[in-house]
Amino acid sequence: MNQPIVNFGGNVRFTPRHFYSPANEEEVLAILDRHARGKIRVVGALHAWSPAVVCEDVIVDMSRFDSVAIDRDADGTTRAIVGGGCPIKQVLTKLHALADVTIPSLGLVTEQTIAGSISTATHGSGKHSLSHYMDEFRIAAFDAATGKARVYVWNSGVELRAARCALGCMGIILSVKFRCVPNYEVAETIVACGSIDEALAGEEQYPLQQFYLVPYRWSFFVQRRCAMPEYRPRRGLAARLYRAWWFLCIDVGLHVSIKLMVSVLKSRTLTRFFYRHVLSKMILKNVTVRDHSERILVMEHELFKHLEIEIFVPTNQVRDAAAFVRDVLQVFDGAAPAPGPNWPFAAALAPIGLLDELARLRGTFTQHYAITFRRVLADDALISMTSDGLPSPPAPLPEGEGGNAWYAISFITYVEPREPFYQLASFLARSMTRLFQARLHWGKYFPLNGADIAGTYPRLAEFRAVCRQVDPNGVFRNEFADRVLFDGHE
Repeated sequence: MNQPIVNFGGNVRFTPRHFYSPANEEEVLAILDRHARGKIRVVGALHAWSPAVVCEDVIVDMSRFDSVAIDRDADGTTRAIVGGGCPIKQVLTKLHALADVTIPSLGLVTEQTIAGSISTATHGSGKHSLSHYMDEFRIAAFDAATGKARVYVWNSGVELRAARCALGCMGIILSVKFRCVPNYEVAETIVACGSIDEALAGEEQYPLQQFYLVPYRWSFFVQRRCAMPEYRPRRGLAARLYRAWWFLCIDVGLHVSIKLMVSVLKSRTLTRFFYRHVLSKMILKNVTVRDHSERILVMEHELFKHLEIEIFVPTNQVRDAAAFVRDVLQVFDGAAPAPGPNWPFAAALAPIGLLDELARLRGTFTQHYAITFRRVLADDALISMTSDGLPSPPAPLPEGEGGNAWYAISFITYVEPREPFYQLASFLARSMTRLFQARLHWGKYFPLNGADIAGTYPRLAEFRAVCRQVDPNGVFRNEFADRVLFDGHE
């Protein structure tokens, strides 16, 4: 009997009837043919919080597909060919060793597999998601004419745009190919800002920056970041000391403090005091340090079990969205009175019943983690959270182009039981979708249904059609995919 599969956050648990770990493409195709009338999903690093992986029939572990190779075009462009089950951390190490290059976009963690990162459009700040940069996919799926499993190679057209973020609904990713970038360093300076306007003002000069809304202080800390024009292979002493400080004070110290306050002492008063008077003293401000990109842009985000919802809003909505988040969190905390008809967002929420709901939820949850804002450029994909929905371009979009950018706003909880946070997350998801044309990260906590997102992805119907071409029987779809992507559209 197979063992239960549990995700990193502990909120997803299931036991499949069949578990496979194929070693080559022939074995993958045999698995697909064997279960062509069942349900099949792929398991990666389990670092997602949505039930996108859940399948009680067949689970395929692709960890043995971990090869990394280099291919050079005639013009000298370096491309990587990476097995779908290879962890990002391993990809980085091998690319450094093979060609002194790196991947074009980095998320906060490197434990994820590359296929898992692509399938949910994992992103960092200041660039497109990793999905956007994929030039070619080798995917095992089904031939609609014969019903037999086969390997598809997509390097152009709508199939490529669909595969760039498909939540596993287009088959099993065997390998991907993408253009590498030279290794580079990033300079970082942490500064305090009193308003979101001040934080956003640094966008042009520091395109890789991300910032945090500090609860109960309602000001911002900004990690001003930009790529350096030259690369130094060896780190200096300042960089080593900075990373040691970050690991001890932030990765460990901050999170231990939060766990103590909210899980052991369970004190709302202490939580508010910490953010108003203590956190600022822990932050090393106005000191500029440069280091390798994967050291500055990555955090040890996986050290402590937590749960996260991430909500994307268009750039032109981010100021209003930040004000809304601040006001909602104060009501949930009980620090603000129940919202009435004069509340700033009352006119928009009252007609849909959410104003009364917010009043009922007053005082039920104290947010105990800073809220992260990251700017993500629009993706050349059909249903990534930052897809622009434009028709297929005649050629891949250049770096930095592709429609309007989005801001990803992250909410994290370390408290268990999680029901109060679920109520907050559900309220934010439903209200911000209506108010700000928001989209939810496919791989994070996802309390919405297909009807809730129907108007936010203009090319969703086209994505469904591509999926049916390679999976006419819905083998790669699970309950989550049916609920949020297909929603009765058979």
